Amino acid sequence: MSKTVEFVFNGFPATVILPEKPNGKWIWKTEFLYAFDQAERALLDEGYTRVYYGISDKYGSYNAVRLMRKFYHFVIKEYNLDEKAILFGFSRGGLYAFNFALFYPEYVSKVYLDAPVLDMKSWPPADSTERQEVYAEYGLNPETIQTFKGNPIDNLEEFFSLNIPLLVVAGGSDEVVAYEENSGKLIDYCNQNGIKIEATVKPECLHHPHSLEDVSSIVAFVNKEN
Repeated sequence: MSKTVEFVFNGFPATVILPEKPNGKWIWKTEFLYAFDQAERALLDEGYTRVYYGISDKYGSYNAVRLMRKFYHFVIKEYNLDEKAILFGFSRGGLYAFNFALFYPEYVSKVYLDAPVLDMKSWPPADSTERQEVYAEYGLNPETIQTFKGNPIDNLEEFFSLNIPLLVVAGGSDEVVAYEENSGKLIDYCNQNGIKIEATVKPECLHHPHSLEDVSSIVAFVNKEN
């Protein structure tokens, strides 16, 4: 049976789900630990440890990435995990996963993005609490966010120069995180530049449900040797 450990690290909640027979490999889901987690549960059964660090409402900021780095060093030592994490970034979790991989590629084996936020001009909505939190976390305002170049979508060239394997799953009719402004731009960039990634676009799917009904392709991506 798996074992769930919950604790506080550096002032923020953390969860580590240990499989019955750990293989040292681990999935770090950057937001929404238990949401649409069919693939993670399948991988847990194979020996993967599941990890979450609840630094929510920091939207993958520079401060968030630094907090993630400290947590990374703690968790690999405490739980005897591999030195490279497999990042799962769902929705706003895409900001955390992308930026952590960008800043610390030596700590990342591969990345799976699912309906990810890649451009904060498109999400959060302009009149939302989340948008105000983004402004506060990044030191932005309604004017400066329009020219801000720290979004994942602004840093695709640097990201892909790192040669980190990437899987993208997205809904082509996403009504929350617009496909055309986020996943669609990333996939188009790859197509235009001859960059190979694994991508599944669900044409009629909205923001939910995340993941896939059949998660075998996600499990295969994780298990594939780099």
